[in-house]
Amino acid sequence: MAEAVLSFVSVILNKILPLTADEISRVWGVKKDLQKLAKKVEMVEALIFDAKCKKSTSKAVQLWLKRLQSVARDAEIVLDDFGYEVLQQKVENRKRDKVRNFFSSSNPISFHLEMANKIKNVSASLEEAYREANQIGLHPVQLTMTSADHKEDRSTDPFMDESEMMGREVEKSHVVRMLISSDYKKDLPVMSIVGLGGQGKTTLAQLVLKNGSVVKHFDETIWICVSDDFKVERLLNEMLQSLGKKNAETTNREALVRRLQENLQGKSYLLVLDDAWNDNREKWDRMRKCLLAIGGALGSKILATTRSDEVASAMQTSGLYHLEILSDDYSWMLFEKLAFADGGATKTLDLVDIGRRILKKCGDVPLAIKVIGGLLYSKKDASEWLTIEKSEIWNKSSNVADGVFSVLKLSYENLPSLSMKQCFASCSIFLKDTVMEKESLIQIWMIQGLINDAKGGGHLQMEDIGSDYFNILFRSSLLQATFGNSINKTKFCRMHDLVHGLSLQVSNNCCLNTEDGMEVSHDDEVMHLTIILSRGKMLKNIKGIPPNWQTFYLVGDGMLEDISKMSRHLCVLKVDCTNGTHLSNAVGDMKHLRHLDISKTRVTALSDSITKLYNLITLKVFCVKEIPKKFSNLINLRHFQFLFRAALVQSCLFPGTGQLSNLQTLPYFVVSQAKGCQLEELEHLSNL
Repeated sequence: MAEAVLSFVSVILNKILPLTADEISRVWGVKKDLQKLAKKVEMVEALIFDAKCKKSTSKAVQLWLKRLQSVARDAEIVLDDFGYEVLQQKVENRKRDKVRNFFSSSNPISFHLEMANKIKNVSASLEEAYREANQIGLHPVQLTMTSADHKEDRSTDPFMDESEMMGREVEKSHVVRMLISSDYKKDLPVMSIVGLGGQGKTTLAQLVLKNGSVVKHFDETIWICVSDDFKVERLLNEMLQSLGKKNAETTNREALVRRLQENLQGKSYLLVLDDAWNDNREKWDRMRKCLLAIGGALGSKILATTRSDEVASAMQTSGLYHLEILSDDYSWMLFEKLAFADGGATKTLDLVDIGRRILKKCGDVPLAIKVIGGLLYSKKDASEWLTIEKSEIWNKSSNVADGVFSVLKLSYENLPSLSMKQCFASCSIFLKDTVMEKESLIQIWMIQGLINDAKGGGHLQMEDIGSDYFNILFRSSLLQATFGNSINKTKFCRMHDLVHGLSLQVSNNCCLNTEDGMEVSHDDEVMHLTIILSRGKMLKNIKGIPPNWQTFYLVGDGMLEDISKMSRHLCVLKVDCTNGTHLSNAVGDMKHLRHLDISKTRVTALSDSITKLYNLITLKVFCVKEIPKKFSNLINLRHFQFLFRAALVQSCLFPGTGQLSNLQTLPYFVVSQAKGCQLEELEHLSNL
């Protein structure tokens, strides 16, 4: 709880400081009020740090933290409202040579007075919270800055390619023999790899698919992450996408089978069903019936990975392989490759001795070994290794599965900064097994205010700091490379399902994933909401909108009909619905929106209302053919990503690009003779 409140406080400080330094705050007469608010926030931050250090379970402390979280949220809303007005004023006065005429029709004196009162009210609430803290035994603690709060040395590259996984050659050879064998008389036989979570089932399946004999044996390989959402139509659609085909945009089972027949008829194929959880025989029989109808050449097979023998049985497995833990020797080889990689800990007799003792606690489970190895890589001193060895968290492990989770928790607790922990927890907004793009992930961290340039003095790009955070999480195996993705040039990643479970746990109920919006409740703690829409469903309204709602991720085959009733404080809106063709004008009312991603919709025209989103930092669309005339009003825009189609663009996409001084990403610029559309527009965009 304390870390969640600290997250709020750090975000608030990051917002106050630039507003305090802005000339407009002085002209509007609130500069001193903002400075006082910043001091109050810092005082309370020292108290929260004390609560965190003490790990207090006192009911009084927990209630105090909950009330403080509410006050912090109020402060953030006030600052966001003030910041928006500042940006709006800058847009209105951009053509002037100096800051003046602040009392425009859009910013009456009444607004300035109201804002000053709100800032004073928040300061008073924080002062009251400070007095209450003393009464319940909390005292200010001097905050210390961690060395990793802004960046790490980029000269090192300790990432290990999954293909170098030790100790699985025998297992790989056995599975390969099963797949290329002609002994199985049954049509489309199933081969299953069964093992504990973190045992390396997915990695083994990936290695098998890269094997030369397997590549030659099958005409097509299809990879699907099944997870616990076993819906036949979804799986068939994902088969098409794995074959490089577009989303079928239909849930008609017969139509999907026909599409697959067109692509697989007469071909031998290997279908990998990774992370299968369904042990319902009837559901599997429906899927198998469709697969048999697709056809395919004799010799086609299915390879499944699962934790459960019951799942393998329900799939009528013909060939079963139980994946065992690594041998002690291979466990050590994997550990030392990570912990003692270039740039990491120096391999000394002391560290080897301590490392072997720690390794015994990992139960020879590859995921646990990779995580602990990545953690110890950053610990250079024997005393730090001893601290890890003697951590109380090991005492909470009663079995192998608990032991793996304990290692994950230990790695999280040892992340070098609070900001990095917050970034990790933020990943829980994505559904389990979601493939995440590194660039998008970093942009969302920025927008949520989680990236802290504590030691950079404001001279570092937030994107570079975010990349450092990503690298540390990646090295710790809290993020993993996706199948077929170059490890040293990672652009996409995913979370192991055990790691995703940890991210949900440490997010303190701030994230909620639900289907069709049916389970959304008026919960003060919910800040990040993901809704999966079923085919044909239309999200008209969400009952009980969470008051602190900041992130909305809509995914599926349904449609978003009306966004006018969404939270006005929404910062991130990501819509992955292929049926969407129109962006509502109501989006212009979301004045705090900083990240808008509609790249997986059919929207090609942006409405004029979008030009009121002065806070917008990232805008992603699939294809664009119409841009509002006042697009250059988006003065905070850093990343504008779209797919260029010459047939849709007859002239300059948007004039005045040169006024977007923060712009870093612009895929295309159509040059014309029109005013503001010459190549010279890009001359002063130094970050592009």
